[in-house]
Amino acid sequence: MVDRREQRRLDTRRRLLDAAEQVFSQKGYEEASVLDITETADVSKRTFYLHFTDKEAVIEALALRGFQELRAQIETKDKAMHAAAPSGETFRQHFQSHAEVIFAYAASQPEMMQIVFGLQGSFRLQTLTREFMVRAWEENFQHKCVFFPHAPVPWQVTANAIAGVTHQLLCWWFQNPNDFSPADMAAMSTSLLFDGIAVNFDQSVFVDVKPEELVTEK
Repeated sequence: MVDRREQRRLDTRRRLLDAAEQVFSQKGYEEASVLDITETADVSKRTFYLHFTDKEAVIEALALRGFQELRAQIETKDKAMHAAAPSGETFRQHFQSHAEVIFAYAASQPEMMQIVFGLQGSFRLQTLTREFMVRAWEENFQHKCVFFPHAPVPWQVTANAIAGVTHQLLCWWFQNPNDFSPADMAAMSTSLLFDGIAVNFDQSVFVDVKPEELVTEK
């Protein structure tokens, strides 16, 4: 059981993190200052430094909080999928279920996602996010997937490719006005990784084409 003193410490830390998330989303990570955070949280700078060494420590704590929340949601989805299909699921189904959770979580945290994926996002936080995705997929490959012994692409490279595609689609989604839902983004990321880009255009047409014929939308 947490005593009162420890509970106050945890509450203050949470207030500082909530304030930092608000300030970073409004000003961008680079422009925000420790003073901005303490004024928003209504605490002194001395109190801030009792919890964090600097602004970078705050952004890392925010990242960890988000990763823990997302991992918990993915584990809950995995349990639900297993209960619905106890005989197992295909890797494609497994991937798409995770992608749905990731994009839905991102949509539910617009302020935090602007800090990560927005035009003024934190490069440090983007790096941490990619590393988290890579580690998560490496764990998947090691414990939940049957990887071919002589696969043309090693599992470590595959994990990085999945993380890269997912990360870049999240960046695009938050930086460009669009009407795509989390489910749409999850389906498109799944198609890109499992079907490839070749299914999206006529591969026989590449040169000597009029500009208006290059892209057609219906």
